[in-house]
Amino acid sequence: MPIEVDPDERLADIARATVEVARERGTRAVTLRAVAERLDRSTAYITNFVPSRALLMANALDHARAQWDESRAAHLGDLVGVERLAELTRWMCSSSPEENVLRSLWIEVIADVRGANRRAYEVVRGVTDATYGKFLAGAEHIVASGEPVDRVAAAHIADILYLYCRGYEVKAVEDPAAWTDERVQASLEVLLRALVFDGAEAR
Repeated sequence: MPIEVDPDERLADIARATVEVARERGTRAVTLRAVAERLDRSTAYITNFVPSRALLMANALDHARAQWDESRAAHLGDLVGVERLAELTRWMCSSSPEENVLRSLWIEVIADVRGANRRAYEVVRGVTDATYGKFLAGAEHIVASGEPVDRVAAAHIADILYLYCRGYEVKAVEDPAAWTDERVQASLEVLLRALVFDGAEAR
């Protein structure tokens, strides 16, 4: 009897191996051959599931998306309103070695969105667009205050927080020794106080 293969399980294995190669050797070292060697498999085995390097990165980011969703949901719990928006921002501006590896992968993807990288870019855009949507929903909540939502004001708040977090993610990859979580969180609290908490108290 032929062995039954679970494609989802294989893709998850490939995603984990991709992240491990990137963490140990850098994102430039992520190739079909390197991931195959990590899994002690042939390159043909990998290409059966992921036929190109760009799709290799897309697969890793796609699997990370589920982890991010679970982590965010667990972190935010039952928080609502201003506290939920603030905690979402704090969660976005925290690091782990694996997080920075994944950020390195998406930075490489967005540097070139043409051709083979298009699928990987669409994964990244899906994640980032959904994240922005959560910022906007939270901002709309704090500016509503029982009145019709001021969508322009909410969009400004969402834009500022979102861009702060995205800028942090780039610096966390570029210079993690200087841009520590402690440094970033300290400045973030100043921003949250001015933009979110004081604004909510004034309404």
